[in-house]
Amino acid sequence: MVGKYNDFRDMRVWQNAFSLLCEVYKLIKLFPKDELFCLTDQIKRASNSVVHNIAEGYGRFESKDKTRFYKIAKGSAFETISQILVANSQNYVSTDISERMIMGYKNVIDELIALIVSLEK
Repeated sequence: MVGKYNDFRDMRVWQNAFSLLCEVYKLIKLFPKDELFCLTDQIKRASNSVVHNIAEGYGRFESKDKTRFYKIAKGSAFETISQILVANSQNYVSTDISERMIMGYKNVIDELIALIVSLEK
């Protein structure tokens, strides 16, 4: 899979996850200060995990090792969705924004699943 790209930044799944991460960073600035060490920190860590595990998976040599990191990224994407739902339930994020972000993370998850399946063949 590495041969298809010059760099992990060429991967559409990384680009999409990175774009969502940038949105998360803008979004958490709107969260109340009392969430700084709770939801804000958790959503930041989970969304960063998606992006950085895709990059780390890209850098691995063996398919089995690559898929391990892509699976971690997939789990972190689900975690981020869950945290977006919490933010929405607390009215930190509008329903429109949360639904758009959830759809974005679901697309990343689908891309990761396709990548994992192709590597596990």
